[in-house]
Amino acid sequence: MLIDLHCHTLPLSTCSALEPGQLVELARERGLDGICLTEHDRAWPAGELEALRKRTRFPIFSGVELTTDQGHILAFGLDDPRGFSAIARAVYEAAKACGALLYLAHPARDGLLKVTHDTVEFFMSVEAVNGSDSRLQNMAASGLAQGFRLPGIGGSDAHTAAEVGRAATRFPTRIETQAELLEALRAGTYEAVALEH
Repeated sequence: MLIDLHCHTLPLSTCSALEPGQLVELARERGLDGICLTEHDRAWPAGELEALRKRTRFPIFSGVELTTDQGHILAFGLDDPRGFSAIARAVYEAAKACGALLYLAHPARDGLLKVTHDTVEFFMSVEAVNGSDSRLQNMAASGLAQGFRLPGIGGSDAHTAAEVGRAATRFPTRIETQAELLEALRAGTYEAVALEH
């Protein structure tokens, strides 16, 4: 199963040009089996996300991209990130308390690897393939992922139609619910993949 674990939509991510329905349509056309909405510093309200799932009849999962002192963090399992500190250690402590999973997003962007020996414990792993990064940036991120206990994830980081489906995470089993996604991420039996469309 191919799930794009890094997508942005209007109106929650104002930097995006994608409407949610448009994102789903493009994801289907490009061979994705599911998407995860990871808006900047905001999560989709559960009721609205469920309505979108029902309306589109497509697996849609929830995450959030948090802006911190360690760079951007993709968080899965945080119900409401509002009011979270911009300090990565505080995000880590809050995530640990509620069982959420953290991945460092596009860690080689801007030529800097943002994880250090002091902060490596905060993350399950990194986003090893980001569809909006260069091949060299993704190679550096993939190398960094090898140092973690789980493989890196993949996501398009889509903000526009052209970016949808450039990268994803391949899971060996079907995933239908948020709980199943978290379980599959914890299991680590997935791989980040770059895609062409």
